[in-house]
Amino acid sequence: MTPKEAAALNHYLTTPPEEFYKEIDEVDETENWNKDDKGTIVSESDWVFVAYFKKFAVESGKLSAVVTEEFVVEQNGFLDLLEEKGADRLLKEKLEIISGKEWLSNR
Repeated sequence: MTPKEAAALNHYLTTPPEEFYKEIDEVDETENWNKDDKGTIVSESDWVFVAYFKKFAVESGKLSAVVTEEFVVEQNGFLDLLEEKGADRLLKEKLEIISGKEWLSNR
């Protein structure tokens, strides 16, 4: 390799393309720290529902399994979710109700 080729290779390997220097909008991952799955802001005085809904059931011979979806919503969102998913699909034995203060402190 000639010195000219080495310099060209060095420039190629050590100089980032122009796109590298373009400013990008940084995504603030903490922006939604206090929002539930429906996008509602949860305050300390709210109640938060952790609800599981049956998605579908799988049966194979003697084995059976229920595939579920988990939703974390405040009280008004929970009522909307019941209407949307159907109360018959709610797994009542897995329903958790916690204070907004506790839920926010665990985020």
